[in-house]
Amino acid sequence: MSASDLALIVISAVALVATAALTVTVIQLRKLLEQLRSALESFAADTLPLATQAAAAADRACAQVDRLEDVLGVAASMTATMDSATAATVRVLSNPVIKTAAVARGTKRAARRLTTKGTD
Repeated sequence: MSASDLALIVISAVALVATAALTVTVIQLRKLLEQLRSALESFAADTLPLATQAAAAADRACAQVDRLEDVLGVAASMTATMDSATAATVRVLSNPVIKTAAVARGTKRAARRLTTKGTD
């Protein structure tokens, strides 16, 4: 047996060991890939309905926000209308009320003077 024959035998043995190690690694990777695929399918099956529900809830919330904006717009419009109506009422009624109060006070003074003159 020559040195080259011995080298070929050693190289063949190392190649067989490396091939066996690679075969075991590939088998383990394949099992791991199958587990990963199964977990991914389970995850997708669980999350897809939740994502659909979340999208529906977001749509409902958006509709509620739109309704709330409409209500706030109506409330702001009503506030502005009430402010202008109050200002108009004050303008219209303040002058006659002041005049009526002045006439009443003047009448009261005149009545007092008449009653005090009549008793003198």
